[in-house]
Amino acid sequence: MIAMYHPAQLQPGQWVDGWRVVCLLGAGTYGAVYRVEKNGRHFAMKLAMHRASSGDAEQADARLQRELGCLVHLSHPNIIASRAHGRWPDLVTGWLYVILDLVEGYTLAEWVERMHPTAQEVARVFGKLAAALDYMHGRGVFHRDLKLGNIMVRASDGAPLILDFSAGDYTNAEDLTDAPLPPGTRRYRTPEAYRFLRENGDNRAARYEFKVTDDVYALGVCLFDVLTAPEPTSGSFKAPVEGRWMPPPARVLNPRVPESLSDAAMNFIARKPEHRPPTAEVMRRKLEAFATEAGPEWTTPLHHLATKPRFDPATGTEAPLPSRPRPWRRVVLLGAVLAMGGAAAVTMTRSSPPEAPAQIDGSVPASSPPRDTGPVALVESSTLLTPPEVDAGVSWDARSPPRVPASSPAGVALPPPVPVQKESPAVKRAPTVASPSEAPAKKALSSGGNGAEFLKKCAAASAAVALQLGCPSSAQLRPTSSECPAEAIDAMFEKLHLVRGSSTYLNIDMEQPGEEFDMGVFGDGPVRGIVTDGDRRMPNGTILDGQLWTGDGRFYARYTRARYPDGKSYPVCIVIGGWGPEDGREGSKPGAVVFPRSYHAYWVTRWP
Repeated sequence: MIAMYHPAQLQPGQWVDGWRVVCLLGAGTYGAVYRVEKNGRHFAMKLAMHRASSGDAEQADARLQRELGCLVHLSHPNIIASRAHGRWPDLVTGWLYVILDLVEGYTLAEWVERMHPTAQEVARVFGKLAAALDYMHGRGVFHRDLKLGNIMVRASDGAPLILDFSAGDYTNAEDLTDAPLPPGTRRYRTPEAYRFLRENGDNRAARYEFKVTDDVYALGVCLFDVLTAPEPTSGSFKAPVEGRWMPPPARVLNPRVPESLSDAAMNFIARKPEHRPPTAEVMRRKLEAFATEAGPEWTTPLHHLATKPRFDPATGTEAPLPSRPRPWRRVVLLGAVLAMGGAAAVTMTRSSPPEAPAQIDGSVPASSPPRDTGPVALVESSTLLTPPEVDAGVSWDARSPPRVPASSPAGVALPPPVPVQKESPAVKRAPTVASPSEAPAKKALSSGGNGAEFLKKCAAASAAVALQLGCPSSAQLRPTSSECPAEAIDAMFEKLHLVRGSSTYLNIDMEQPGEEFDMGVFGDGPVRGIVTDGDRRMPNGTILDGQLWTGDGRFYARYTRARYPDGKSYPVCIVIGGWGPEDGREGSKPGAVVFPRSYHAYWVTRWP
């Protein structure tokens, strides 16, 4: 009887305190979200996955109470509204639920891909978001997890709405965090938050004081991504924003961005908080001034329109599109760490045109006819921010640039197209174990400056001399895409309860000396990494054993075993290079790739 009432097992037509369940929109670690109906109107019902009395270590009940506490303080046209709350089936001991408005529209990331906004439209949307943020701060509420997936653009009127306050905080709220930093997504955290973590990471009692400029920075990163990433939901490259160095200006990455808007975006994500707007109100005034700008650069879509037809995946009548290669990166980014936004538990609902998709608190909307009359393209992913799969039969020539679209944004020259060679599916490449002759190379690569000098000697040596020196070999072939072992999938998602498509941050090689955000030099062979920004499921100090491939001048890592601090060991499939090998930094050579010492690693069900 208990299972019948579990939040993740409600059935269409079932009643919850007078609300009729229509369908499940999605479920995650902390809760489940349903479309519900009452008196002919549809809403979203969010239920905590555990009751207050269940002894839940994740504190799902307390977190939903915190979210409700944030929302009852707020009433703004650009912030999701709560309509009711209660406990079910028992008023005292039942599961907590909150009734929220059901938003018909797109996540901000989907809006960019499907509606092809202009700079003027982007400035208008972000001006409203900044106004909502200032209103929120004025009432003592911080969102603490602003990102593209937590902002919706309503289909009916184009109004943006801020969603998902599950990581939010308000004045005098109970502290639920047992770590120095509050919950959030790594890409959108401020440099000063990381500095605090570096200085207080070993002190579990330390608590970072979240400030107005932290939310301002996160919204600034959202703006930067909208301006520079043409396909933010389809795995397109996002310029690194973390670390000590500023990313290239938005206008450098995308020449269609007006210079004044580019300058404003970079101001919002300045490394030092005193260089950012002190309040969201200052941010709003800047953006709203741009919303009235005219001229071609303000009224032309910011990103080049795709050339393939877009289909609605809900129809099931079209063949799935093949995976696409990683986009051509035209700008060399020095001294920065790539950070893909951590993928939160998301909820989905799809509907056929002309109805717009519905989302609440992070759900992924369905496709809808794009604004432009030309056909556009869709690459479907079942989980937001999950790296797309890579065709196992595609072989890339490291000496040639990857394939690129037939056209590009104005003012950007493209390299000539390169034919792609297919290899027989019967050909399988297995990871190559480093031979004894590679041991000196491994040692030299992990010795700082001496390693760099050693690599110079390797580059100048003949093949025979290089072999005697033990230089890293470029002959180790990277294995092709393949399914992960069943025992690893079971360990990750059944025993460890890792969230599919999510990631952790780790020091790639424990033997590489230097600071977290420094660059290292990596060669082929076995590697041992260590988790440095983990959580309950994969805590700090977890050691990951794996293999590196750098023979084509790019970086790719697979970790196949996780050794937890409590001594337990599990098979895993964890990868750096979720879309395939990552480009090396300046100075990289085959077998000696310059790459950040710390990076995001994804748990996957299939090796890319």
